[in-house]
Parts: sequence; structure tokens; C-alpha cells
Amino acid sequence: MPEDVTVRVLIAHSDPLMSAGLAAILTAQRDFKVMVCNADFEFDSMERRSLSQCLAVADYDCGLRLAASKGAWGGQVMILTHSDSEAQICRALEQGVRGYLLFGCSTRELVEGLLSMHVGGSAFAPVVTSRIADRMNREALTAREEEILRQLMLGSSNKRIALELALAVGTVKTHVKSILQKLQAKSRTEAIAIAQRQGVLQEKLGCPQPRAPRLGSRRLWSPVIL
Repeated sequence: MPEDVTVRVLIAHSDPLMSAGLAAILTAQRDFKVMVCNADFEFDSMERRSLSQCLAVADYDCGLRLAASKGAWGGQVMILTHSDSEAQICRALEQGVRGYLLFGCSTRELVEGLLSMHVGGSAFAPVVTSRIADRMNREALTAREEEILRQLMLGSSNKRIALELALAVGTVKTHVKSILQKLQAKSRTEAIAIAQRQGVLQEKLGCPQPRAPRLGSRRLWSPVIL
């Protein structure tokens, strides 16, 4: 990297211990300038200019909030989280998140990921890439199949589902067979486990939209002093 290039990184993680660890790791890297935001996500116009083109390492919720406010600060977001839910990953990508790593990643993965984002690339953990591929290759469930899958998650029998949805038992069996095929599951129990792991129905539950940071006079960040 050229000597006059500095990678500015904003740490926006809700866990203070995680923030301190990230700050220590990145501050030790050549060409990295590290800042840590406060919990209010408020900043004035001068600080907003300082954050221009800054990269952010954030937990899931903070990452979505920063991505939603990209027009206010102009940076790119890397989420560092424990969640490998397909639905959450896809939601983050739809918000414009350019990096998604999981707890347990190496320092090298974190640093190289940020360097990739700094030059316009992206940074995704292998399991994240796998989840995206699964989504692209999987045939979507129909609205009726989603209804029946919800009933399966509640432990309902085919007869109970038929009564709940005013369907013939044979029709329910046909839908269940289709669900198993689409989720590549061998049993109802496996289908439920796959659906829960991949978050197949989570995106249908009306999750609240992330709140964008407010513009104000409080400081968003401060240089890390180690």
C-alpha cells in the first residue's frame, strides 16, 4: 500500500470488550487509523467530513443502522457477528453491507477483508458465501407452503394443519412433500431444522427497520489511545 494512504476504520460494536479488542488489533496494523463511536451514533458536520470514505466494523444491529445512514457519512460497513442466518445475511446485503465476517475469524481475515473493502472490494466469510449460494440455488417456497411450514414448526400434524387452513389432508401431504424437496430435507424434523438454521421464514415476520443515526452535536467517535 502506498505510504500516503491511510485506512480509516470506525468501530461501532455494542460490546465494549469486543470494541477494545478490535481497536487494539487494528491500531497495531500499519496504515490503519482507528476510531471508536459512542452509543448515540450522533455527529456534527465536521466529524461527518472526517468520516467520509471511512470503513466501519460493527455488530449486526449497528451495522444495519450505519448502512442505512450511508448517505450521511459515505462509508462502507463490515458486520462482525455470531449469526450465520441466511435471512440476516441477505438482509444485510440488501442494505448495502460490503463485508460480513463471523466471530472466530482470524486477525488476517479481518485485516485483509478491510483492505479489500478499502479498494472497492468485499469481504465475506466462507459460510456467508455458502448461504448466499444456497439462497440462489433453492427454489422458493410458495405462500401456502410457508403457511404449512409454520404449522410444522408448531408441531402440528397433517390433520391439524388441514383443519387450521381449511384444506384436504391429501393436499397438505402434497405441500409437505414439496417443502421437503425444496429444502432438501429427508423428514419434517430435518426440514424444520434447516428452515430455522437458514432463517427461511424470518424475513416474513415484519422485522422493524433499522433506525438511522441522528445528526447532532454529540461526538460519534474519538481516536483510540492505547
